[in-house]
Amino acid sequence: MTREEVVKILLETDPKFKEWYDEHEELKWKVHKLDKHYPPDPELEAQEEMLKRRKLYLKDLMEMRIKEFMESKQKQA
Repeated sequence: MTREEVVKILLETDPKFKEWYDEHEELKWKVHKLDKHYPPDPELEAQEEMLKRRKLYLKDLMEMRIKEFMESKQKQA
């Protein structure tokens, strides 16, 4: 089972994973939007840094869930 297949299954079956995924996608868009802001503003840079940290945290949570799912499937096989 590929990683992409696992993500698809988790998005369909795991509400918490879907919540993390949706928030991660939203943060990705917000960070991209802030990256385009010129001239740099210290307040916006601080906000961007906070968003990036949250986005990374969510990615770590999703990766752990993906790993757990794949390991459980390997044990069942």
